[in-house]
Amino acid sequence: MTKTLKKRLSKPKLTKKAKKRRNWILIVALIGFSLYIAVTIVDQQIKINNARVELEELNNTISIGKIKNEELKKVAEAVDSDDLDSFSDYIERVAREDLDYVKNGEVVFINIAGD
Repeated sequence: MTKTLKKRLSKPKLTKKAKKRRNWILIVALIGFSLYIAVTIVDQQIKINNARVELEELNNTISIGKIKNEELKKVAEAVDSDDLDSFSDYIERVAREDLDYVKNGEVVFINIAGD
């Protein structure tokens, strides 16, 4: 083969300026990719933490629901077995706590400090 043919088939040689430009482009691309990865990881961690908080709230709601369900089962059993004492205790507690009822002659103290 001749020299001219070898020159055409070989890779073109880059000048120092072209090599520096190519290196800078590579560095900028790597920095951009690294920033993208960092932002994505932080965003995912925030989403995971929010999901954990929501899961904890839902678990608390489920626990409260289970406790109320057990209480209602006891009331239903008391009604079925004609155990009027436990049923009347339940009615009194609901009236006091949920409906803010009081018995005659009782004095109600209200904490205005909110403690």
